[in-house]
Amino acid sequence: MRQAKVRAHALGAMVTMLGVVSCGGTPAAPTAPGGRGANTGSDLVALLLSCPASLLVGEKAPCIAVAQLRSGQAPIVSFDAAWSSARPDVVAVDSLGVAQGRSAGQALITATYGGREATATVAVTEADALRLNGQAHQGDLTPGSQVTLWLQVFYSVASAESGRLRLRITDQQGTVAETPPMTVPKGGDLVMLSITVVVPSESVELCRAAILEVGGVTLAEPSPDASKLWCVPIRR
Repeated sequence: MRQAKVRAHALGAMVTMLGVVSCGGTPAAPTAPGGRGANTGSDLVALLLSCPASLLVGEKAPCIAVAQLRSGQAPIVSFDAAWSSARPDVVAVDSLGVAQGRSAGQALITATYGGREATATVAVTEADALRLNGQAHQGDLTPGSQVTLWLQVFYSVASAESGRLRLRITDQQGTVAETPPMTVPKGGDLVMLSITVVVPSESVELCRAAILEVGGVTLAEPSPDASKLWCVPIRR
């Protein structure tokens, strides 16, 4: 049961990457994951591999292996492929194809399936950084109602022993609310930030942003040109 849950979670993370599966050629259109040992041998034309181009130290992301079949189908075979990293001290990869940054540098990831191999290079950076991973909300998004907003982020602290991380909620007039800063240690981790607010009567939308302070430097995500992707409209 535990293994089934792990496989389902990894497959969900892969969905966000399906549009970029390639191996130096035209991206394939992946279909449903293939069963173990299925569609091998003469049916397999090529193995396509996509991995994140870059990771922060401690950050995880799935690599995707896709079998290009003679029939034209392209099933995902990440769970059935064999995985290896040329430099596991830089990038580790598990049996489901999930890569994790370990230290600064580059590493070649290899997937093997049905007698075919495909490779991809992953670069790992050690830096002060924020990356947004997801958002959610709960409550009635109308003026005067109470709503809880979440933002999932991966933070990385490299230049100091710790940093200060918080969630900021804004509308068209400025800051609506902020969480108290939480101290995060050197390194990196995936964190879910949340706050409960009363929707101001004049708000058109509520927007989320993560703020990371390291030393005298303040980092904020999302960037202004992507901020609308992390906003929710208020119903009237």
